[in-house]
Amino acid sequence: MQIFIALFISIAKMTDKLIKHLFTSLIMLLLASVSFASPYSDSLLYQLNNAIKQSAVYDSKKLEQIAQLQQSITEPANSDPGKQYQLHLKLYDEYKYYKYDSAFTYTKKLRRYAEYKQDPSLVADARIKQVFILLSGGLFKETFDSLNVLSVEGVSNEVKAEYYSLKARCYYDLADFDDDGFYTSSYYTKANECMDSALSLYPQNTFEFLYFSGLRDLKKGQTGNALLRLQSLVASRKLSYHEIALATSMMGGIFSIQKNMEQARNFLIQASIADIKSSTKETSALLSVASIIFKEGNIKDAALYIEKANADAAFYKARLRKVQVGAILPLIKEHMINTIETQKQKLITYLILLAVLVLLLAGIAIIVRNQVKKLKVARLHLLEANLKQHAVNQELEKANALKEKYNEQMQQINRQLSEANKIKEEYLGYYFSIDTEFMARMEKLVNTIDKKLVDRKWDEIKLMLKTVDFRKEKEELLKNFDKTFLKLFPDFVDQFNTLFNPEDRFILKKDQLLNTELRIFALIRMGITDNEKIAEILNYSINTIYSYKTKMRNKAIIPKDDFDKKITEITTLNYQHQDKKNN
Repeated sequence: MQIFIALFISIAKMTDKLIKHLFTSLIMLLLASVSFASPYSDSLLYQLNNAIKQSAVYDSKKLEQIAQLQQSITEPANSDPGKQYQLHLKLYDEYKYYKYDSAFTYTKKLRRYAEYKQDPSLVADARIKQVFILLSGGLFKETFDSLNVLSVEGVSNEVKAEYYSLKARCYYDLADFDDDGFYTSSYYTKANECMDSALSLYPQNTFEFLYFSGLRDLKKGQTGNALLRLQSLVASRKLSYHEIALATSMMGGIFSIQKNMEQARNFLIQASIADIKSSTKETSALLSVASIIFKEGNIKDAALYIEKANADAAFYKARLRKVQVGAILPLIKEHMINTIETQKQKLITYLILLAVLVLLLAGIAIIVRNQVKKLKVARLHLLEANLKQHAVNQELEKANALKEKYNEQMQQINRQLSEANKIKEEYLGYYFSIDTEFMARMEKLVNTIDKKLVDRKWDEIKLMLKTVDFRKEKEELLKNFDKTFLKLFPDFVDQFNTLFNPEDRFILKKDQLLNTELRIFALIRMGITDNEKIAEILNYSINTIYSYKTKMRNKAIIPKDDFDKKITEITTLNYQHQDKKNN
């Protein structure tokens, strides 16, 4: 029977391990299959995903602003071209990062009103803004064709600065797009020359000056200087969402160049969030985040970001961004398909294993069922034996409990006796010392008075008797009592304070050992509980002692009847150390 039971238990354990292994594997597979829906461990990614969910809300606010501006525009035949230019300029600003077609339409209207106004600066400004939209849409040929025929002679410095910075950006973008060893360097040279011209015209400490200075440093390979400029820009002023996106996007690019991918990732995510909140559709930050996240293996988020970037590029009609999206989107989709196929194969394998396990469990169940009756008999015998053993154990436990209780009582008695002996020794020594000192002083006083009696110096005798201060002597006696008591019970005050709320606890003055209330209960701890005796020692009335004791019991956080017991449980120095050691 014992061999059979052991064999059965062994089979059961093996089966249990196999079940646990199978279900662990299945759970891991399920977790892998739904890993795309797992909670975000990265707070910035969570904020970005939440911003994407709310992007329709931000776009709706953008459209509301545009609708309000459109309602304010009227175009009568005699309308002031300058005023109409400013109204249409606001609409252009709303559309220039949001939608290419609409922005381009408003640049044409800006050119028309500028030409009506016959203002060279407005005409140049309108054409520069049209070039900006062409570049944002990825129309490089049209961009350069327009720039080549654009003249900024006789216009304001503000328009010139915008012209040169735009021209620099055109060459920078063209250099990055070509990315070869022949043309790129010449494009960078031209871009830097244009940017230098723009920076000479922008007022220093403006956003444009600091941002374009950082861009120039970046393109020149001076990433440290560029990063410092951008960090000071972000830290020194309150920026709009679009300005935050521009600065943090460039900072993310700098950290990417420095191979600090963690910082690059964080700043690019911040830029992406700012782009979404400002309804900026012509952007590259989210595309860069998708690329980094994809390399980290976070396929789900990477797919979400690349789809959002692709949708924004298509909405804006940003041709260059669509090309950039097209370079990474197939890779992400291919990886997702491969992952799904791999998980599918694993799932099939685990299902086959599960089927085999079910058959195995069915066979074992049949064997187990045939042995249940035999096991019941063995179980009854074991139950009887356990009951007998349990009864014996209960008796032993009772005996041990009585023994422990007796030992505790003996230890308590021994402790009280030892503590009483310690107190007796300390206070016998204390009072012998006080008595000896007092007798010596009295002997000296008697001898001095006796000598002055012989010499008949009555005035000096009176003066000596007046110098005897019994109150001071009493205070000195109490102070010596305090010292001796606190030598035995150094933590008395702290332990006594634990019996009260914080606002009712005693805070002694500097150089004060005990006050009246503490002395009363110190005497009680010494075993002197009679109010009359305590009053005699402290030179108070019995009613005063009773009043102090009643007041303390009423303030205590423990029942009044247990207060004196808690006082007597305060231990001496030796037993405090012993209790800590035992603990």
